[in-house]
Amino acid sequence: MFGRPLVLKTMLEFFYFNPADMSTAPVWVRFPNLPLECWFSICLSKIASVLGKPLQCDASTNSMSRLSFAKVLIEVDLLADLPNSITVILPNGVPLSQFVVYGTLPKLCPQCRLIGHTISACPQTAAARGESLRQLTPQ
Repeated sequence: MFGRPLVLKTMLEFFYFNPADMSTAPVWVRFPNLPLECWFSICLSKIASVLGKPLQCDASTNSMSRLSFAKVLIEVDLLADLPNSITVILPNGVPLSQFVVYGTLPKLCPQCRLIGHTISACPQTAAARGESLRQLTPQ
């Protein structure tokens, strides 16, 4: 919405807002030059599950109308280190280093666990830095 991702989740009956619950987000992930043997839903699901919880494939991946990359919507943990490649064992047993290209990743601050800014712009970090500077300056 307005050039930014809009994430909607089902609200539980007794929902309590907790920033720790906001550390996951759905992200479109591309697997460029994925071998055709891996374009079946079970195989794509296993590959995607290395990165997070697979949610769905895009229409072009399902219909195999665009073979340059497979695209899967995956719920990823934004606090985790997201790899740029993963090892995939092909059906014939040969290992393949598969590149991973992430779509727009929401900014998540590991300090306060809120979406919308990084640690360099975190108000908690800025407040802590200000306190440290006050302690260091002579009075």
